Amino acid sequence: MQNIINSRDIIKQLSKSGLQIGDKAILNYHIKNFNYNTFVYGYSDPFYADKYNRRYDQDANSDEIIHLYKFDRDMANHILRYILVIEKIINTNVVNETINHYGIQDKCLLKLNPGYIEHQILPNLRDVEPKISYFNFIRKLVKYLPSSPPTRTYCQKNIHDDIARWRNCPLDIMCLTWSFSTSFSFFIALEEHARVTILNNFGLQECHFYGFVDFLKNTLHLRNYISHNNVIYNCSIPYQSPSLNNVYQFIFDKPISQVKLFEMMELIQFFSHSTTLVSNSRYYYNKLKIQEKFKQKIDLFSETCHD
Repeated sequence: MQNIINSRDIIKQLSKSGLQIGDKAILNYHIKNFNYNTFVYGYSDPFYADKYNRRYDQDANSDEIIHLYKFDRDMANHILRYILVIEKIINTNVVNETINHYGIQDKCLLKLNPGYIEHQILPNLRDVEPKISYFNFIRKLVKYLPSSPPTRTYCQKNIHDDIARWRNCPLDIMCLTWSFSTSFSFFIALEEHARVTILNNFGLQECHFYGFVDFLKNTLHLRNYISHNNVIYNCSIPYQSPSLNNVYQFIFDKPISQVKLFEMMELIQFFSHSTTLVSNSRYYYNKLKIQEKFKQKIDLFSETCHD
């Protein structure tokens, strides 16, 4: 059976494109074990002399691409750790405020009258997801309940209706199976008073709601990017807005014109109540074994976007 990926030919092509080949065995290992389209071409940008024709700078070396790849994967995993903290905080706050604000007896949301959920909870969510129905919203909440041992104990197997089957599952147990996206949607769905309480828990004020929403959208985007092994160090932050900039300025007392990865890392660090995400990433970036002229192209920790 012929190999689909011929690393020897890929290395020859890279050499013809001007890349100096360092440790061939390590390069061969990375090409074979990490998707070479991402590994080689995703991390070559700083090393090109001619990006359009994929011609490398005469000083570029394959070892440096490997160093950048390893740094980026380590940084991405580090960022993800703190995103998961924010996810858990959002999840817990949403559940607690839902139970308290709506006075749900025995914590079972699905025992509420469907009309109450339709008219008291869903209107806010429809600002973000205009076409969402009551049934689609509830199914989003119960979708992964069968996958978790703590929730499976509440399943009424003799009932065929997906929603009625889980009506006895308490919300603070149900939420153990929610995705970040589901917790985010529920946060949007809450009434203003409950949302403000959660904002306050994150150190923000009522006026920062839309900026915080944009932060969460960007965090979800970044989480998905990391989970699918995309390049992180030069990724774009898609949800830009004056409201998001205002949140950043409120927290750090620095006016800003655009949120880049560095600023997102600062915000993730703040909202996860951490003190090490930025400093650790900067420390390992400074130790990154890449020539200075290529590091200047990466410019990960530049603050030039601050006004």
